Amino acid sequence: MTGDAAPADGPGPLTGDGRASSERSPRRVAVVPHTHWDREWYEPFQTFRFELVRLVDDLLEVMERDSAYRAFLLDGQLAVVDDYLEIRPESEERLRELAAAGRISVGPWYILMDEFLVSAETIVRNLQAGIRRATTLGGAMDVGYLPDMFGHVAQMPQILRLAGFEHAVVWRGVPSAVDRTAFVWRSPDGSAVRAEYLVAGYGNGAALPDDAKGVLRRLRALVEEFGTFLGEGQPLLVMNGTDHQHPQPHLGRVVAEVNDLETELELEITSLAEYLERAPRDGLPSWEGELRSGWRANLLMGVASNRVDVKVAAARAERSLERLAEPLSALFRPAEEWPEAYLDLAWRHVLRNAAHDSVCACSVDEVTEAVLHRYAEARQLGDGLTAQALGAIGRSMASEGTFVVNPSSEDRGGMVEVVVPAVGPPGPDVQVLSEQAGLPGSVVLDGQTVRNMLGLVQGSRIADDAYVTEVTLSEDDTGLDVSVTVGSEPRDGVPVEEVKRELFTRLTARPDLEVRLQVVQPPIRRQLARQPPVP
Repeated sequence: MTGDAAPADGPGPLTGDGRASSERSPRRVAVVPHTHWDREWYEPFQTFRFELVRLVDDLLEVMERDSAYRAFLLDGQLAVVDDYLEIRPESEERLRELAAAGRISVGPWYILMDEFLVSAETIVRNLQAGIRRATTLGGAMDVGYLPDMFGHVAQMPQILRLAGFEHAVVWRGVPSAVDRTAFVWRSPDGSAVRAEYLVAGYGNGAALPDDAKGVLRRLRALVEEFGTFLGEGQPLLVMNGTDHQHPQPHLGRVVAEVNDLETELELEITSLAEYLERAPRDGLPSWEGELRSGWRANLLMGVASNRVDVKVAAARAERSLERLAEPLSALFRPAEEWPEAYLDLAWRHVLRNAAHDSVCACSVDEVTEAVLHRYAEARQLGDGLTAQALGAIGRSMASEGTFVVNPSSEDRGGMVEVVVPAVGPPGPDVQVLSEQAGLPGSVVLDGQTVRNMLGLVQGSRIADDAYVTEVTLSEDDTGLDVSVTVGSEPRDGVPVEEVKRELFTRLTARPDLEVRLQVVQPPIRRQLARQPPVP
């Protein structure tokens, strides 16, 4: 089921009551220190990074000094770690030791993305990249941490289960029919996770006071705010952090002081994963489908339609990689030529842009300009790899000519626009759009000038869609003859570099020789052609 929940007095998608049994023992309060790090938002990335570096510097110092400060959640995204270590590479081992010991929780995501404005493949790659990077630091937190996404897709439980996760943590988008702090969240395929609902958001315990009585007042008010969401004796999850909040050094001390008061609350600094391991699972209500209700928290629905240029750029970059560059490279390039470095770079741009404040374009203009630039670079990389794969297909053909590749999953035909040599009359089912006559030309240059120009010639490409397809060199008593044939497609085996070396050798020995350069460009035709269905 999707959409807003049914009225409270009518049938809805929830089943079960999910209330904990009544107990007289103190209520356990799980305090999870954390920060929520928007990589770029009301300031550009590099401006925010100054604060990030100070924050993680403070965190490492606090945790190494105070064993009572036993856990910290680094916002569930590895981009925070990479952004910090680019500036503080010398701190990597300190961070790794704390992460491997379970005191700093990292991952599982690479970035906290928006779930609706990126492709399904981007969501999966985001999770894979986060887990892979976290493995180098001791392992990823095994919780689907989704604290600030603007709603959640129906397939998220399915994705998390496929990754081996049993828990999700959500805030925005939870419908009014959910009246507990936890529920079973199901995808349409039946996959399910236990979802912890952050009733008062991910900052319900931000900036706790530094005295025991002040903390008690805050926590008692929080229990009252939770109201019926919190069953009798049910543990209380306190998220001690918010946007860009630094760790609070007094936390370990003040938690111990509260416990010394022997009140109705028993506090513990813990990790989110540890809290969820002991959280009740029996009798929880159930919800199936997406979480996209604005009943309790703002979903910022306007971001779905603002800055259409960003949405278009995202789609173009993702499709260039997902539907063209990767599958065509896998099919037609030799395994030893797999372009891993190019693809990693392209996906890194796409994943960093997937952050909810980035792809949603709800940031300052400088951020949006950076987002568009990263998408452009990702698309350029994808388009370049696609061109290389198509070139590999062309080189494998038994004869020269124009070939058509269908990258879709079904037979497809239609009109195609091609540029072909204008040899003979156009074929059937063709509309000529334009023709360009051949461009034979010649020029005589002195040897010293040509020798100095050779360094400017790099490979067979001489201009956009212009390649040397044939080159010859000959010499007589009066000088050197260089003949160059130019075509619109590259051709293997053209001895451009060999001719350059030979020219350099001869002109070094005899700089007085004149060079007669002849350039031949055959006529070309731009035309529309009807293409029958291609498998």
